[in-house]
Amino acid sequence: MVSRSLEKMMLIAVGLSTAVIIGVPVLLYAINTMSYTTHLQDAQMAAEDIFEAANRIDSGELMNLTIQVHIPTGVSMSANGSLLTIILLIDSQQTKWSETFDHQVYIIPPTAEGHYNIMFTIVSNVIYITHSLV
Repeated sequence: MVSRSLEKMMLIAVGLSTAVIIGVPVLLYAINTMSYTTHLQDAQMAAEDIFEAANRIDSGELMNLTIQVHIPTGVSMSANGSLLTIILLIDSQQTKWSETFDHQVYIIPPTAEGHYNIMFTIVSNVIYITHSLV
C-alpha cells in the first residue's frame, strides 16, 4: 500500500517537473514574441504616419504639419539627402522602412520611447522634421 502511494507521488512529481521544464521556456518565448510583435506594429504605424505626413509636405499640399505618434523602444530615424529611413532594432532583429522624397530631408529624431508631436516644415526646398515630447 505504501509503495503504490509513493509510486503515484513520484509520477505526479515527474509530470509536474516535466510541465515546468518544458512550459516555462515556451511561455517566455511566447511573451517575447508578443512583445516584439507589439513593438513592430507600433513602429510600423509610426513609420506610415511619418511617411504620409512627409509626402504631404513633399508634394506641396501643405507647408507645415504636426502629427502625434507613439515611438516604441528600439526605433531610430535618419535622413540622407532625400532618403528618410526608420529602423526598429530589438533583440538583434531589424525591420527597416525607407522612402525617398523629391526634396532633401533633415531630421532631428526622437531618441527614446514615448508619445511625440512630430513637426514637418519645408523651408528653401528642405523638409525639416523635428519633435517634441507630448
